[in-house]
Amino acid sequence: MKRRVILAALLLSGSIALFLLQRSGATAPVTPRPLLYLLADSEREAERIPLVLTRVSDAEEIQTGEELAREDGLLRPRQLSAEERSVTEYLNKVGTAVASRVQRRAISYHFHLANDDYWINACALPGGHIIVGRSFLKFMESEDELAAVLGHEITHVDNRHAIERLQYELASRKLGLQGIYQLGRPAEAIFKAGYSKEQELEADRGGLELAVEAGYSPAGIIKLMQRFQKLEEQSRQQAPGSPIGEIVQLPLAALQEYFRSHPPAADRIATLEIEIRARNWNESAPVRPLAIQKDF
Repeated sequence: MKRRVILAALLLSGSIALFLLQRSGATAPVTPRPLLYLLADSEREAERIPLVLTRVSDAEEIQTGEELAREDGLLRPRQLSAEERSVTEYLNKVGTAVASRVQRRAISYHFHLANDDYWINACALPGGHIIVGRSFLKFMESEDELAAVLGHEITHVDNRHAIERLQYELASRKLGLQGIYQLGRPAEAIFKAGYSKEQELEADRGGLELAVEAGYSPAGIIKLMQRFQKLEEQSRQQAPGSPIGEIVQLPLAALQEYFRSHPPAADRIATLEIEIRARNWNESAPVRPLAIQKDF
């Protein structure tokens, strides 16, 4: 009984905080995206509360992930173009290989292409649904880069980062408080906003480990992060909305969304290089070509 009272108090205080965030943002002349980041920041702080109180089983997570994927239209039958079919098959081929060494064996992984030319990112829904933006794929130069990126998102699921975002809502349902945590946000939106710096770096390390164990070179993710570091430096010198750097068709705002949701590339490179040296991985191992470059 005492545990339920504590849990209810946590849920209520969290809901009040989120409500006040919405109220404070309602009159501001901003787009919904900054409000999403405010919400994501508040939930990242909420994750500091001991999550053992709202632990979710693998079966519950899988069911929740299916609901979110269905809500987002990922499971809706639709006619794919030849390019979409080719890219989706490739994502699942590489992703399945990378996911072969996960810790939580009950969860299977499914990889989806987001046909969005202005979303240069990837995200993971609870239960193993991984979404990759078309523009992110355009930015990659090797299969090894893709493998590490998919490994990063897989780690967000495998290490429970993704489901922790919804543990309070799921717990509120069990306590008969179904409406307390509903904010009407898109299913995948909160997962696109990123995690804490510690969780992102943990996903970098875990994703690289999964990729290397699947036979990929650690050089892939280092090269990708080095390009991001270069673009971060360029972005500080250019006006919002202007095209940038090596992918001139992509507006700066799209890249800034990625920079906003992840730690600085320099920090990520340093963390990855420490891991590579500690694990004695061969950073000079050759990378494989990206087989879908012809599709773009």
